[in-house]
Amino acid sequence: MKTYKFISTLRFLNIELKEPFTLMPGIELISNKNEISKVLDEEFKNMAGIIETDHFINANNIIFCEFDEKDFTFKSSHEALLIWLIWVEILIKDSWLVKENSITCDIAYMKMTDGTHVEWSNNSLMAHTSLSSGEEFIETTFSYKELLEWESKSNRLQSYLHEKDSSILKSFTEKKFSRIGRALRFIIAANREKHTAIKIAHYCSALESLFSTDNSELSHKLSERIALFLKNYGYDPFIVFDDIKSFYNIRSKVTHGDSLQSKKADTIPELSKKCDSYLRCIINEILDDSKLIDIFEGTKEIQEKYFKELILSK
Repeated sequence: MKTYKFISTLRFLNIELKEPFTLMPGIELISNKNEISKVLDEEFKNMAGIIETDHFINANNIIFCEFDEKDFTFKSSHEALLIWLIWVEILIKDSWLVKENSITCDIAYMKMTDGTHVEWSNNSLMAHTSLSSGEEFIETTFSYKELLEWESKSNRLQSYLHEKDSSILKSFTEKKFSRIGRALRFIIAANREKHTAIKIAHYCSALESLFSTDNSELSHKLSERIALFLKNYGYDPFIVFDDIKSFYNIRSKVTHGDSLQSKKADTIPELSKKCDSYLRCIINEILDDSKLIDIFEGTKEIQEKYFKELILSK
């Protein structure tokens, strides 16, 4: 029977755990140094080498899992590792639902054992990430409670996207693709972009995925709809309305290749942080309410009716 062992570490994540934490079925997050030393056995040290072993030993955490072909069957350790890295990437992106971060997956190792045959491979997720402000290499601390929230939100979101046939492996441009899933794709793109003005452009596309029903008076409609939606969750609608207008002004300049005045450019990192924060609230509130899911995943007619009721009842 083939067995597999996956070892990696999450960079820019700070945690303190006495015991391994199951972040996803089959994937354990470990920060206790004694537990880490158990995983990094002599065979791993021989395969990874001195530099990589030292890096893993001194890392804040490692992610680790073991499984066999009863769960999955792969032709090679390289194939198994690529699939596992996709799974880890999904998990990392879902952490955004809890709090903003720039977590990435460091180099990963996969050991496949098939009888007497042993095969090792290594690879990594090469996508670079940054905070909404554009800051890079910033460590984010997750408490135990936040880890539980991360695990719960990720499980719920991925189960939902699977049911909607809108996983990361599907084309998000298809008509049947989840609107929520489409918005999250643009948020991922923003996370991978360094320049905050382009981040805002991606964030605006995420907002459109959720709130637009046609292209007429787009900036005004979305500003109004989002302001009234967030009013129900403690936000000042006048501030939100003006912020969305500002986001769209920057988006228009960026997408049309125009320049920004220096005074205005200085405000972009803070506006990008605001936009990211609005989106996190919006998506979490939608995912936590089945009625809202039905509205935002519904037909344009259903959405139009909902937004009209928001506007006329203000």
